[in-house]
Amino acid sequence: MAVESRVLPWTKSCFVCGEDNKHGLGLKSRMENGCVVIDYIPRDCDRGWKHIMHGGLTITLMDEVMTWAAMLEVKSACVAAEINSRLKQPIEVGQPLRVEGSVSSAKSRMVLTEARVVDINGVVLASASGKYMKMATDKILFCKDDFVYDDAAIDPEDILIDIK
Repeated sequence: MAVESRVLPWTKSCFVCGEDNKHGLGLKSRMENGCVVIDYIPRDCDRGWKHIMHGGLTITLMDEVMTWAAMLEVKSACVAAEINSRLKQPIEVGQPLRVEGSVSSAKSRMVLTEARVVDINGVVLASASGKYMKMATDKILFCKDDFVYDDAAIDPEDILIDIK
């Protein structure tokens, strides 16, 4: 099954994509031109300073796309081992954003990823690199029932081989 231009699976509990997380963002990731992409407009409640999106939330969005990039690469659930970020410009509340993540290299135990947040003109507002590793099999199986199976998205079992 082709992943390109399709909505990626989501979960019930995740802060970024969880449909049952009443405090979460409820966002859906998709594949586009070889990258995992999320579009987002920072809300009033996302503020750090009065007019600026909290930097931790910026990093959270980059973690989400890097996690999915790593998972698609190794076809397994992954977790962050390390994230390095650079917040280049303040991000205004209400400013439309595009968050992109991709794999820069994959080794047997570690997947190296990159992410960036850009504005509607393509200006890079933040960037990150990450190291991701496969989640332990028992933890993957524990989390399996958190995935939402929806016709609008790729079936998680089509892209994550160890949740079957």
